[in-house]
Amino acid sequence: MTESFPLQPSPGAVLTGQAAAQQLTAMGLDAGLLAEACHEGLQAAINQHTPFDPVIAFGFEHWAKTVSAVRKYLDSLGWRAHDRANAPRSVSPNKDLTAIAAMGGNANTGNPDKRPANARSKGTVFRDEVDDNAALSHIQLAHQPALDLSEGVTTADAAVARGIPLHTWILLYFWDRTENVLRCELSLPIACDDGIITQWHTRIILPEAPLEPAGLEAIPQRGPTDDVDFDVVAL
Repeated sequence: MTESFPLQPSPGAVLTGQAAAQQLTAMGLDAGLLAEACHEGLQAAINQHTPFDPVIAFGFEHWAKTVSAVRKYLDSLGWRAHDRANAPRSVSPNKDLTAIAAMGGNANTGNPDKRPANARSKGTVFRDEVDDNAALSHIQLAHQPALDLSEGVTTADAAVARGIPLHTWILLYFWDRTENVLRCELSLPIACDDGIITQWHTRIILPEAPLEPAGLEAIPQRGPTDDVDFDVVAL
């Protein structure tokens, strides 16, 4: 039995502008609102940071507030928050078996002409998710005709409860402090090496979000432990 969804781009596709917006619409998402949630997360981290915090604190604040803001936006669309082995995810209310995770990216994030990766190596949960993405990509891709992978599974939420693999999209974010702009993309990884993404099936570039300068002077300069995702054991 199958259920029809709008077709996914071919492997290696990098979508920008209207094409990116259309693909996100097909996924039930809004490009501007998703970018706004990322902006909200960074601004919240900036607003609560003080010069007395530990140097590594801002990286955690940025990640945690981004996860919170993105989950809040997705929750308004009916997506469900799930945490497995300390790895926060949101899963779609639809039958497309889709999940989204937010994590910090490297300087190539949001640049359609370069190949991005996550900024820090991730653990076993994330690696298993990438393996699932690769395996599922040979069967179906999100928003192509969806196969019933298990009897009685009608939503991604039910699939999570039963341990059925999902397509896990990564919401990468990178704050370019030189240009004071936040660059983000929602992309589907299909290969990684030692927890670092090496290949993407599809990349959807989000609109850039310029930031207000107020409060930026209090943020420590980027260093070895800055912009760390702190769920490194599992994520």
